[in-house]
Amino acid sequence: SNDGLLLRKIVLLYGKMYLEFQKYHAVRFITMECVKKILEWYWVQILSEAPKMVSSPTDPENAPELVLGSLLIQGMELYKNVVKNFFYAIDEANTEPDNDARRCRQIIDGEILVPNFVTQMAETLINYYIPLKAKDLEMWQDDPETWMVEEDSDYWSFDVRRSAERLFVDVVDQQRAQIVQQLVHMLWHNTNDASNSDAAFFHREGLYAALGLCANQLYDSMDFCGWLKQHPVVDSPMGAVKWRVAWLIGKWVPVKFPVEERGYAYSVLLQLAHREEPLIVRMEALASLSLCIDDWDFDAEQFKPFLQPSIEAMTSVLNDVTMAESRMRIVNFMSALVCRMQREIMPFAEAILQLIPPLWQSALQENLYQTTILSLVTKLVEALGTHSTAIQQFIAPLVQHSIDLSDPAHVYLIEDGLELWLALIRNGTALDPSMSQLAKSIPSLLQYSTETLKKVLKIIESCVLIDGNAIFAEHGSALLDGLHNLASDNGLAVRATAAGYVTLNVIVQCIPLDVCQGPLVESNLLWTAFTRVVERKEAAIVLVHHAGFLARVAVHYPSLFAEFLASQEALLAKAFVENWVDLYDDVGQVAQRRLHAIAFAAAIATTNDGVLHSLPLMVPIWNDIMSNTGSSQLYFSD
Repeated sequence: SNDGLLLRKIVLLYGKMYLEFQKYHAVRFITMECVKKILEWYWVQILSEAPKMVSSPTDPENAPELVLGSLLIQGMELYKNVVKNFFYAIDEANTEPDNDARRCRQIIDGEILVPNFVTQMAETLINYYIPLKAKDLEMWQDDPETWMVEEDSDYWSFDVRRSAERLFVDVVDQQRAQIVQQLVHMLWHNTNDASNSDAAFFHREGLYAALGLCANQLYDSMDFCGWLKQHPVVDSPMGAVKWRVAWLIGKWVPVKFPVEERGYAYSVLLQLAHREEPLIVRMEALASLSLCIDDWDFDAEQFKPFLQPSIEAMTSVLNDVTMAESRMRIVNFMSALVCRMQREIMPFAEAILQLIPPLWQSALQENLYQTTILSLVTKLVEALGTHSTAIQQFIAPLVQHSIDLSDPAHVYLIEDGLELWLALIRNGTALDPSMSQLAKSIPSLLQYSTETLKKVLKIIESCVLIDGNAIFAEHGSALLDGLHNLASDNGLAVRATAAGYVTLNVIVQCIPLDVCQGPLVESNLLWTAFTRVVERKEAAIVLVHHAGFLARVAVHYPSLFAEFLASQEALLAKAFVENWVDLYDDVGQVAQRRLHAIAFAAAIATTNDGVLHSLPLMVPIWNDIMSNTGSSQLYFSD
């Protein structure tokens, strides 16, 4: 009726007020004279609605409507904030008897959370509120994938069961001495009931839920591995029981599960992931298997016998699910498996690669889904190592699509695409022609964003190291033009400029002069670095990078450097050398100081009067370098 609806709204407004008051004035809330009556009223509502929570799991259509769901959630949140609250925690260092925390604690322990009430609360939550509900089981049949997505979400404030789970965990955590041993006893002796009655189902389901939710609180008192072996629930005809067992293993393996018994957990999960099981059970089994794989104590050698059935189970579920979120989950599971197994994945690489085209096709409008696929392929490339050279042609289109700046999707894909590109180059022994063609995108990528700049520069360096001559023969001019734009950009941070010059130094060291000379001269890189040092308008921390690049050219391309320096006017050459020598003290690394000293020597090869005029400035530097390296002993040993 309208009156009932209005009354519910008023009660909910009062509940919202209590929660806000408790949140911002926790001490005053608990010290109110009426707080005990307020909480007792909410608990009465929780008790009165409890029977509606356990309608027959086989007859969800006749489940009674839960009218006071929002009210129950408010009540549970109020109790949760009483059970565990920072403001009610006693600081042992504070011995004052009248401090707020001690007064609040006395009220809570002496009047609200008395032992009998705590026991009643735990039993009520286990028997009525935290078990799966009839609507959950109905949704398993109608839309299991949506149910899994919602189960993984954190929307506890809209769901009574999840609110009850949060309250139960805090109750057990704060009242361990009273609850833990009793709960362990119930788990060992009350979960063998083979009855199919509704009461037995919900009681057993509630205990299973409690066992998983409180794994962190029970691990010292509970032998989960022994319990699992003594309760052969894998053979249960009820899908809810199988799902809960798969969920339990995922909760307990990261907490406490003997390493030598992990094989048993793997075998149970793979049984539950078999194609004959309900889809919801298979998905949960794979989720728990992924948690096992991602655990610190995971042993790849121990998992080898389970590798093939694991990939088969993941492939089977991928073929059966339809939601992008579900496929993303399975792809992430497979990525974790590939990452942990490394070279052991090699026999199954072809099977995994065959999944990529249909997965990518199904993800065309799902950018986040595409990033998970790129991540999987990247991990597979890293696991294959040098054998990944054979699949470069297959994967290059994925990289090209991800770094295509004309496609709006590049905003989401570019970082993962660059990561995949870099992995292919670093793990390959040669560059496929399709990989070489990707280099034409580098100039535009250099100008794209400073966030991706470092990775693009690493890609250039890796290409140069693996097949520099071929890359420069086709794309040398474009690459050096892009790097020139980077080096001449005054708006870049010093670190970005330095990173660009590191890449240029790699190029100079790896590419022969006859291949690099033309593109290098045409790019005006030498002239830009030269004029920056001559003008000396920038800070020394920037100028040393310009000078360092010219020093590298002088050492590795001495004829080119001498020719360039000889072509300059004497006044310009003199200003350049004087400023260059002055910058020597700003060079921090010993290796770089030696490089500059050698470059000074190379500069003498020119006949430019401006350079020769500065010869007296260079002699002390050479003497300093020889002294530091011990070379002076050669001259004075006799």
